[in-house]
Amino acid sequence: MYVANWLNRRNRNQKYLKNTEIFGLLAIVIVAATTLETMGFSSIIACLIIGSMFPRGGKAARTLLIKLSYSVHNFILPIYFGYSGFRADVTFINSFRNFGIVVIVILLSIGGKITGTLAACVYLKIPLNEGVLLAFLMNLKGHVDLLTLTIGLENKVMSSNTFYNLMMAAVVINSLIWGPLIAFIVKRESDVLGYRHIAFESQNPESELRVLACVHGPRPVATMVGLIAASKGPDNVSVSPYLMHLIELPEKSKTNLMYHQKEEDELSDDDDYGGNDVVEINDAVDIFSAETGVMIHQVKVVSPYATMYADVCDYAEEIRASIIILPFHKHQRIDGKLESGKEGIRTTNQKVLRHASCSVAVLIDRGLTAGASYTSSSDSLQHVATLFFGGPDDREALGFSRRLGMHHHVNLTIIRFLHTSARRQTMGVNIAQKEEDVFMAISDHEAENNADSAALTDFYNRYVTTGQVGYVEKHVENGADTAVCFEGHGRHIFNVCRWKGWSRALNFNYRNE
Repeated sequence: MYVANWLNRRNRNQKYLKNTEIFGLLAIVIVAATTLETMGFSSIIACLIIGSMFPRGGKAARTLLIKLSYSVHNFILPIYFGYSGFRADVTFINSFRNFGIVVIVILLSIGGKITGTLAACVYLKIPLNEGVLLAFLMNLKGHVDLLTLTIGLENKVMSSNTFYNLMMAAVVINSLIWGPLIAFIVKRESDVLGYRHIAFESQNPESELRVLACVHGPRPVATMVGLIAASKGPDNVSVSPYLMHLIELPEKSKTNLMYHQKEEDELSDDDDYGGNDVVEINDAVDIFSAETGVMIHQVKVVSPYATMYADVCDYAEEIRASIIILPFHKHQRIDGKLESGKEGIRTTNQKVLRHASCSVAVLIDRGLTAGASYTSSSDSLQHVATLFFGGPDDREALGFSRRLGMHHHVNLTIIRFLHTSARRQTMGVNIAQKEEDVFMAISDHEAENNADSAALTDFYNRYVTTGQVGYVEKHVENGADTAVCFEGHGRHIFNVCRWKGWSRALNFNYRNE
């Protein structure tokens, strides 16, 4: 564990460990296993203990997973289990007595696990359907049982081959019974329940937050992870962040080089293929995980801009994300002006906003180093303002703001904009040729106003009256008056929504004051 942590801290610019460092780690494992074997213990126990103590984050775990996963899952484990199966003599159950013993062992195993699991679920007040599924899972034997039996026979803990054959037959038959049954139940539950996104307006702010943050390069990573840390809310709330690195796959390539490779006479460009971006992104993620203790799951997508949105939406649905955070297609230059990036980034954002089944946020990073303050352990206070104009998207942003307001390093203020004239309550109603159309438009507008008032009243009673969140009302006449209200606020984040655009779209403007 100490060696792995030391290797993770060395050479932060490298994504993976060197082969010599990998050989050093494997040598330590082999020496420990050999020492225990010479002492009369099983080497598998040493590997189990080392694996449980091994740090899950960093370059060491990332490299070992890539180096060992394929060989272990496709060669080592199948060969070992096949060897264990060949050692068992299943012909001993040809008699009625031995077959009855196997059936009794299976029934006792099933009955004991089901009874114990259901009793624990009743005591812990877990729903009965979940308790039944857990009981079935307890009966599904895994590789641990086969390893235990084999170790016991090799170390002469079991002196009888008959007992070994009996238990091996029980394990295999039990797995054959419960494996297909559990797969059928899980598939049926997935088809019935499916994926249903719950809006932030209806979510409990203390429930788990699943965030999918997308980046095209290392520039917005610090701000992205900082926003994830801020949106976590109180310390007791769990968050499952996912970071997706989006890399463009050109439709036509000059050569057969991979997407991250360059011609010999071609200079490297970080904005093209992401060859060097991976190192910087992993470095920022590792620093964030080390400081906050939150593990960020990373995934890389290489596809053309025309179909990149489908990969983002499908993965968000797969992980049941509550919100997708996309980077804005423009970035701020040193002189303060916004510079447009690739047009494909803008097109991808628009398609994700239209097709995503969950809430979508667009992050406009206006600060060069502002996001780093969130990932640090300092006590600096971040000032956040949520602009509320009305509509379903603003109510969604208000629900998301509850999580920001519950963070102990965030000072949240809700700014509601109202029109100066009460006569403009029906503003935005289009004049139709039929009176029925006008009446329907007015009714819809009144329904939206009632929903806005109900959401704000509930938010005010829960958070504003307790002093957790500030609340300000601004009366404006036009867009110019609205822009004047932004001057002098000194906010680090402006949470702005667009109602008449795409559904459930949140726009975050992160700026450095």
